[in-house]
Amino acid sequence: MSGQRTYNNAWTNAAAKAVLNYATEAATLIGARADADWLHVAQHIPILKMENGVTREHATYHGEGIKQGDVNLLAYPLKEVNDPKQVLKDLEYYETRVPNEGTPAMTQAIFTLLYARLGNADKALKFFKESYEPNLNPPFRVIAETKGGTNPYFATGAGGILQSVLMGFGGIDITPKGITQIKSVLPKHWKKLTLTGIGPDKKTLTVQ
Repeated sequence: MSGQRTYNNAWTNAAAKAVLNYATEAATLIGARADADWLHVAQHIPILKMENGVTREHATYHGEGIKQGDVNLLAYPLKEVNDPKQVLKDLEYYETRVPNEGTPAMTQAIFTLLYARLGNADKALKFFKESYEPNLNPPFRVIAETKGGTNPYFATGAGGILQSVLMGFGGIDITPKGITQIKSVLPKHWKKLTLTGIGPDKKTLTVQ
């Protein structure tokens, strides 16, 4: 609703939790003393749910259209939501709330990444195409911020598309123990994806 104040935004709260948790971990790594309040606060920051079990966009959200898939970012990159069933529930809900016009390019990229990790090749390919094809501008096919937009070059959208390939179809995952590769799927007509020079060890990762 226009002019309505929002609070307990899912992305903002989850990002704050991540910062506090990482700050605590970082202090331990360098031998410093972490403030006990950091973890205490992180453990009490709410991530709200709706009656249907979907993660709520914010406290005053009631199913209206959204500009971008903020909630879905809790699965990646924040890893606040890590149960595949919950990731899918949030995806299936919010993908229907994104309008056809005015959507930033990175929205469909995160849908692509998550569906690839969940093993749904058809949905991943659908959103992969939607993440860049409607945003390409002649004569050099640079990526605009929104579908049909004319304001190239949108680096955030391009970064999202690259991540959908690397972290989505490629399954690259950055963890405290280093770079790993998790299970993912390729679109049916893609024969093989080879990623080279990955991480400090310059690994070569493949998906078939």
